Amino acid sequence: MSDHDDIRDALRRVTPELSVPDGLLAGARERRRRTRSMVTGGAVAAVALMVVPFALNLGGNSALDAVPASAPDSDMAAAHEEAAKPPPAARATEPGAVPGDGSSDQPAGEGALPASDLAARASQSLGWEVIQAGDGLNRVVSPSSLSMSLAQAAEGAEGASLDSIDAALGLTGDARSEAFAELRESLLKYDSLPASVDADDPPETPVVHQASRILAIDAEIKQPYLDRISRFYDATAESATLPDAKANLDAWVEEHTAGLIEESAIEPSPDTVAVLQDALLFAASWETPFERDITVPFRTASGTKGVPAVSQTLNVSYAEGDRWTAVRLPYDDQLAAEVILPREGISPTDLTTEELEEAEQALAAAVPEPVEVAMPTFDLAVTSNLREALPQIDLSNLNGIYSGASAGDWMQQAKLIVSARGTVGAAVTEMEVSYSGRVEPSRTFHVDRPYVFRVLDTDTSWPLFLAAISDPSEAP
Repeated sequence: MSDHDDIRDALRRVTPELSVPDGLLAGARERRRRTRSMVTGGAVAAVALMVVPFALNLGGNSALDAVPASAPDSDMAAAHEEAAKPPPAARATEPGAVPGDGSSDQPAGEGALPASDLAARASQSLGWEVIQAGDGLNRVVSPSSLSMSLAQAAEGAEGASLDSIDAALGLTGDARSEAFAELRESLLKYDSLPASVDADDPPETPVVHQASRILAIDAEIKQPYLDRISRFYDATAESATLPDAKANLDAWVEEHTAGLIEESAIEPSPDTVAVLQDALLFAASWETPFERDITVPFRTASGTKGVPAVSQTLNVSYAEGDRWTAVRLPYDDQLAAEVILPREGISPTDLTTEELEEAEQALAAAVPEPVEVAMPTFDLAVTSNLREALPQIDLSNLNGIYSGASAGDWMQQAKLIVSARGTVGAAVTEMEVSYSGRVEPSRTFHVDRPYVFRVLDTDTSWPLFLAAISDPSEAP
């Protein structure tokens, strides 16, 4: 029996008193082939409402199989919307797939791990690389802002640049975008933007403000790119002229960090067509404040010195590893700080990302217990050149943002203050999107020895001048 007859009989069994219009039959056959729900209009639509669930079931559509015949209209509509999506096997899986083409790849062998977990791990790994690449005595970075900046750049990257970013983030296409959107969504309940924050009196209700935007500078950014960053990152798009751009960038940075960072690290040039900005503001009181201000003897490379610190016996999670001990200090039920102390003789930057993950997992599993905690207070501000810290990431092809564009400066400013009352921090990650009409040479030709010089008519190959130059500095 043909598909045509098979489907006609199925429809007749469900609606024996009705004739089966050819248009509906063709639609049902198409649904069977493509596992998509399509409802025709007019009088045919009334028949379709009765027969579509059964007809689609012939095609094995699991999304609709799960909806009872008596399901509310809203549930049925949701099922039809899910059914209309192409099956995972039909989505692009080629390396370097164009963002937005439906690609939802995950690295081989990592299928059981949620994409948001992969994104979080990649963020930490990249942040730790920046820490290890730093040269200051005290280093601070915002892995979340760094990775959000890179994920948004991926939406406009192409070719080798897209492959490079995807390798760094461990995800591709929509899976990457959705993972970072999910990480951002998990903190939306904390979102607010105070005009200022006080490190000595942080808010009892934590503040976690994240913001992203692209500022176009005398240029028109491609609309598909703007649609993607708006959809997944809630990023805004604004424009400015070159003379006004620096002031515009500075004002946005100051506003979205509550004044903790006062200006942008980007100096726009005539080649700058846009700047991607991502800001993070954090302010929270400890769940249990530290009550005692003390001085602790702190060993440094130049000797032991007394540094300001705080102390308190707290009911917190404690864990030990082969090369570290750690505690988790909560701000509330979701947000916490972890202090990881390397064993004697081990530098903090000698720890690996795997050891950082090990500590996080051990602390998550630990049962809180009374621990006397004494730790220094600090106020850090660091600017990191991310292009230098992460040279393996190719940012040369951002054609999806603007034709012929590449990344110029990629900078992060981070500020973190820890006091007896809590923690205040801010970070801004900015990527300059630049355009240059210059074509990179595929080879070099340096005239550094005796040579021949000729002037000719190329149509006839007739030499007009011919010279042999052995020392251009010699006067005639």
